[in-house]
Amino acid sequence: MVKVKIVLIVFIVLGLSFTLFQVFIKDSPKMISQQDAEQIATKLYGGKVLNTTVDAEKDNYQISLENDQGIYDLYVNGQTEKVSNVRLVEKKEIALTVDEAKKNIENELNGRVQEIKQMDKEGRPFVEAIVEKNQKYYQVEYDLNEKKIIANHEVKEQVETPVISKQEAKEIALKQYKGEVTKISTVETATGTHYKVTIDGQKADANVYVQGHTGVVSSISVNSKQDDDEDEADDDNDDEDADENENEDDKDDEDDDD
Repeated sequence: MVKVKIVLIVFIVLGLSFTLFQVFIKDSPKMISQQDAEQIATKLYGGKVLNTTVDAEKDNYQISLENDQGIYDLYVNGQTEKVSNVRLVEKKEIALTVDEAKKNIENELNGRVQEIKQMDKEGRPFVEAIVEKNQKYYQVEYDLNEKKIIANHEVKEQVETPVISKQEAKEIALKQYKGEVTKISTVETATGTHYKVTIDGQKADANVYVQGHTGVVSSISVNSKQDDDEDEADDDNDDEDADENENEDDKDDEDDDD
């Protein structure tokens, strides 16, 4: 009788163990691999995985990844494959272009950018610009990452040694205005040394101003030859009137002698 009881107890224990195995172990879904979890994260957010840690108690993978927007932390459930707790840890700075910076500078200062160039300062992208406002010139530094002006001061006139030669200035000017170069001189402005190239064209004369250190044409002034011809014609008429008056005076003198 005792043996029968023992056998029954053993069968009961085995049955319960099998039942528990079926409920809690066999039916429990298997966790996905770390590689699969990382693929789920990059498929949703792009970029590359920086680091992955496993939280076995919660069946979660904690993944840190970097994409164009910045660095993110998120969780991927190892059983359900659901993504949760997405958090932007570090936002990536997107620098402005030179053209965008130029527009911002002109809008903020209510002036006109004469020159602009990009440079790096302590590993950060900047632009340096010369801005004309109310007939004065200002040197401006603009942070392309922070999208703001960080330095602004008035530029005093100073003499610079031109980088562009007279011959180069001549060639640059002739590309802007066709004709024969009659004179090249240098002038100093708030933005530095300029070449003033005088060109005799078919219908008009022009003065082309070429920046001596950049080769950029800053301005062109044109004088119509028709206006010059009218001025010369007026001068000729004045001369003819003067001659006629002189002849009449001579004739009056002859009559007086008679």
